[in-house]
Amino acid sequence: MRHQSAPLRLIALRLEVAELETVVRAPNVVEGWRLTVHYHDGRAPDQIATWLKLRGQDAVQMTTVYRRAAEKPLTLQHTIPPERYQAFVKGVRRLDFDKLDDMPNIPWLGADLWLLERAAGGFHHDVILVPDRAEGAHAALIALLRDHLREALRAVNL
Repeated sequence: MRHQSAPLRLIALRLEVAELETVVRAPNVVEGWRLTVHYHDGRAPDQIATWLKLRGQDAVQMTTVYRRAAEKPLTLQHTIPPERYQAFVKGVRRLDFDKLDDMPNIPWLGADLWLLERAAGGFHHDVILVPDRAEGAHAALIALLRDHLREALRAVNL
């Protein structure tokens, strides 16, 4: 684990969500993605969306977990149509996601932070994003998420 991503990875620990590297080791999982969202001002609860590509299935299953104050986390399930998932994957490949670094000059206070992860087999890569300050490839990555995997970004007020 890179020390830069540790604060965002703690959200998964608090929500008792298994690490993505563990999730992708399950039978029939080809690839897994995860987006962790932290809202700096508390306007919405922290959330983690995990979507998995399973062997033999075209559609992708997404589970989003939201933090709730004194209750069990809220969990929502979504099915992502194959054409939207494929458009997302095609876009991240064009951006060379697996070699993309974190955004430079990340403000750790006063800004929303996203951690986007991909894991497959023994491979794992993550990128920290600041959606309000993204430029270039990072802005394109955020646009791909907003265009094709909007369920991962859906904030809820609990």
